[in-house]
Amino acid sequence: MGSGIGAVVASVVIGLALVLLARRLRGRGERTPDPRALATEVPRLNVVTLGTQGAGKTILLASMYRCMQTPAERGFYLKAPHAQVIDLTSWFQDVADPSDVWPAGTSKSEMREFEFDLLTATGQGQEPVLRIGYLEYAGELLTEPQPAGSAMQAQLLSAVGQADALIGIVDGLRVLQAFRGHHRGAAILQRTVDTMVSTMFTAHSPIAFVITKWDLLDELHPDANVRLGIVRNLLLGIAGFRDLVREHSRRRVIRLIPVTAVGHDFAKLDDGTVHKKAGGRIEPENVDIPLSTVVPDVLMQTELALDAATRQALVAQARRQARMRPSDALNALGTFVLHRTGRTLATGGLGLLVGSWLAPFVDATGGPAPLPGSDRGARLDEADRRAQQAILARRAVISSLRHQTSVLEARLPASRLDVP
Repeated sequence: MGSGIGAVVASVVIGLALVLLARRLRGRGERTPDPRALATEVPRLNVVTLGTQGAGKTILLASMYRCMQTPAERGFYLKAPHAQVIDLTSWFQDVADPSDVWPAGTSKSEMREFEFDLLTATGQGQEPVLRIGYLEYAGELLTEPQPAGSAMQAQLLSAVGQADALIGIVDGLRVLQAFRGHHRGAAILQRTVDTMVSTMFTAHSPIAFVITKWDLLDELHPDANVRLGIVRNLLLGIAGFRDLVREHSRRRVIRLIPVTAVGHDFAKLDDGTVHKKAGGRIEPENVDIPLSTVVPDVLMQTELALDAATRQALVAQARRQARMRPSDALNALGTFVLHRTGRTLATGGLGLLVGSWLAPFVDATGGPAPLPGSDRGARLDEADRRAQQAILARRAVISSLRHQTSVLEARLPASRLDVP
């Protein structure tokens, strides 16, 4: 599917979100918000991470934040509340110290919720363009009986059903044990996969299965893509996993992402236990990829949900309103989509995110419209200018995220899961 159609699809989701919001507010007798103000708000994306105790969720999270807390070459970075930064930094320091023990993971009855702002440069300085809610839990909440009166299982299942994206953590140690023919390791892997599959099967969001402790799997093959292909085939041979991929890969994005939070020269496996190497060198690999693919994958899934006739009609509608002011274009596209499809294509928060990036910048070919400073830009008032700056910043971020996703697929073609 072409990038022009992708931009149009992204643009229509915000319009629909705004129309639905306006209708709800009018029904309650409240004032309809100015679309220009909505365009500058920070939308929220909810991610739920599923994985059993000891799979490496906490170490992955700490390593990911350390990797993404500065812009590097991405043009954006993550910022968490200071109290959470203290925890994340402490966990990573515990990981990085060869003489210290591994940090404690999520307990069997614990849920951890983090909030990350994704910041980038705008006309107003460094500002957030996206807020990511990141819920991490121990998989035993789904596999073990809970105390009488506990509502945690119900809360978790509700969070999974409402998530914009799901990340399933698969313990690389169990994968290695299953590959080697160890019955206990294979049984634990089977149970892990069964738990995630049964939870994810009825959800509608994209899924990234993350293979942690990727460094332990180096022995499988020297080539990373071949190695990932071996792991992929092993997982597809597990009951339930193949059915999930076959059933959903046509209309949901499903990935297999290998990560090592410590690198390939820091840990070693000794008698079934992972130990730190004395003098080991910590060099995390791919830890930023699971979070970086979330937004592009949701956009791609939205595109996959549209039939060909609707896509063509969306392109035609976008061309007719390419010269509208940003706020008017948002509402016009939303009204059209509501009439054309009669259904919601994404959650309100996600719709605000993707549409505020792209809606005002679709010209007759789906490309960007003139930037501020052009004749059109001169006709915009200050509120529209601020909305346009916010949209441009978000558009740059998603372009960077899509680039990272493309690099992943080029480097590791086996990472995109599908079954003929």
